[in-house]
Amino acid sequence: MCSDFKVTKLIPTPTPSLIRDGKSDNISLLRRKCKAAFTLAEVLITLGIIGVVAVMTMPTIIAKFQHKALETAFKKTYSSLMQAMIYAEPELISDITGGGVVGDNSEFYKKLWEKYNVVKNLNENDQYAMDKLYNSLGGIKTYSKKQEADVGCPQKPQLMAADGTSVGGLYNCGSLWVSIDVNGPYKKPNALGNDIFYFGIDADSKRLFPLGMDKVHGYLNLSAQERYCSINSTDARNGWGCTVFALANKCPDDDSKTYWECLP
Repeated sequence: MCSDFKVTKLIPTPTPSLIRDGKSDNISLLRRKCKAAFTLAEVLITLGIIGVVAVMTMPTIIAKFQHKALETAFKKTYSSLMQAMIYAEPELISDITGGGVVGDNSEFYKKLWEKYNVVKNLNENDQYAMDKLYNSLGGIKTYSKKQEADVGCPQKPQLMAADGTSVGGLYNCGSLWVSIDVNGPYKKPNALGNDIFYFGIDADSKRLFPLGMDKVHGYLNLSAQERYCSINSTDARNGWGCTVFALANKCPDDDSKTYWECLP
């Protein structure tokens, strides 16, 4: 059986001559055989640059995502509110009186929130429960987020809806108010004009309108943008007049930007 195999003598392949002018070129051969690679220092420098860029850009990316989420939630909440208004029998608005007395248990508001699919009244057993809740979560800030907000006449939204939003409405300061928190009290920023917005209800036309219009409501004309919706305002009611800008998707301080692009 072994005779069937032929043994072939392995002859090594001759190495090319590396002699040039009588000198060895071994160093050149080694260089040709080495593969290109980054040094450890180069890798560390590159990773450092990537890290710096990430640190600089991530806050902007996160802010854009958060602003987009607030925009989507605002549009959804506003749409639900308008649908509820259609079925809430606006003719009942004329029955809401009181000369400045809070009247959020009127028949009109009951029907409005019934259509809005409210599932819980946080103030049911304690009229200050919503105040305590927001305060425990850091309170409500103005539009610029630089100071505590005065929620005075429109108050805080005290009703929790099935979709996680919170809403509220009452007769106060001689006018009818509706407030919304588009992502509920448990999610930030809890700031006027950011996730909390105010509307008025015109007692004559019986229609919902955004605060910030050139219209007296609650003894105030909230159309003074530089005071009631500006990143530069120091008024404690800064944000009351932002709803009209949010609906128009117009930045109150910069005409070249949308409302949600310029949120503080």
